[in-house]
Amino acid sequence: MNQKTILITGGTSGIGFSCAAYLLKNGYRVIITGRNETNLARALQKLGAGVNGYLCDTSLLPDIDRLVENLKLVDTKIDGLFINAGIFKAANFAETSEAVFDETMGINFKGAFFTIQKLLPLLQNPASVVLNTSVVVFKAFAQTSAYTASKAALEGIAKVLNIELAPKGIRVNIVSPGVTKSPIQKKSGMSEEAIEQLLAHFSDHSPIGRIVLPEDIAPMVEFLLSDKSLILRNEKIIIDGGTTL
Repeated sequence: MNQKTILITGGTSGIGFSCAAYLLKNGYRVIITGRNETNLARALQKLGAGVNGYLCDTSLLPDIDRLVENLKLVDTKIDGLFINAGIFKAANFAETSEAVFDETMGINFKGAFFTIQKLLPLLQNPASVVLNTSVVVFKAFAQTSAYTASKAALEGIAKVLNIELAPKGIRVNIVSPGVTKSPIQKKSGMSEEAIEQLLAHFSDHSPIGRIVLPEDIAPMVEFLLSDKSLILRNEKIIIDGGTTL
């Protein structure tokens, strides 16, 4: 059986990094992208053999074009694409600036949209695209208006892509994590105290008795990327430990 090649956007930390490590452990070839050269180099060193990495800020279309050209240079064909790159900036609706709105939508939606579009020529038939969204799409949380809008927009195109890309053998499915312990909270601007309170709250109110970890999400992503999900279209796996029951 041919070894599958999976590309993960935003694979230098958190969910993306854990998925890369899990896929490598299970025999996949992995490509990761990251916006920061130092973080990308560190992630590649930790992941070891079987992984390649490229600098790419998915909010910048020239960066995506450069990624595609670099992949073409080494004749890369992609069996699976995990659209994971994303940011979260906590802000009340009344205080959300244009800059925060544009950055959030630029990475979480626009970047995802055009990453898929521009990578189409490199996707195999069949191929799997997995979108990383969030439970915020169906459960409201304060200070997440721009983030929620970006993830809802991403889910909103999944059905359309499944119809339009079906002739190319491309399927699109979704993982929808709940609050997960990852660097995204610190990057959002939350204080250490606020992060601790957030994680403690969801640990205390979860049927599994703890917070969701990036390692919990990786097997679900692998399932949707693998041939085990060939029949699935627009399915959404909610990975929240039951906190939204």
